Amino acid sequence: MAESDRQRLRDLALALPSAEPSDFFNRRPPGDADPDLIKRINDTALRTKLVEARLAEGLQSPKGPQKIASIVRIYPDFDAPPRGTVPDKRGSAIAKPRAGSNGKSKAAPLAVADRRLPSVDEMEALIARIRSVESEVERHLASRADERIDRLKSALAHLTGDELEAAYAELGEALEEKRALRSQIRFETFARIEGDVDFAPRSYLRFLRR
Repeated sequence: MAESDRQRLRDLALALPSAEPSDFFNRRPPGDADPDLIKRINDTALRTKLVEARLAEGLQSPKGPQKIASIVRIYPDFDAPPRGTVPDKRGSAIAKPRAGSNGKSKAAPLAVADRRLPSVDEMEALIARIRSVESEVERHLASRADERIDRLKSALAHLTGDELEAAYAELGEALEEKRALRSQIRFETFARIEGDVDFAPRSYLRFLRR
């Protein structure tokens, strides 16, 4: 998928309305998720596309006559759990156990590195890097969003008919994107740090809520 298509798909996902705890049926929202990334979605085709792109994880879907909300969890880094995982009763994804040679289920072993806890100095270094990168990302993304909104507002005074209607629709999309920036900024920050192979404390990002 081209980067422009990935960005457009991510923007559509982040612009979806947030789900409320009351939208969940016989379960609770996942406790480790940013509430802004738990979304209601009525478009079945879009839901399928988001899941296939690993941009979303299905948490709840209507079945038969049940009138319950369709809910997904958005992963802006396109790292949603693959379809081989299923949500538990709390909404968190758990891996389906692998079958052993005798056909019985076998849990995946935990890597030794995953059991190591960070030192205070390592966590302080990680948090300092997060704040620094987040500030840089916020300046970039907020500036780009504000420029687009200002451009559209200026254009409204000179447009008529279909062009005016299209500009209003685009302005609405731009405002929705700006409202979704907080989650996008945090995930872009984590993505940049995770990609810095020379920064060893990046491996402890898993201990922090995005």
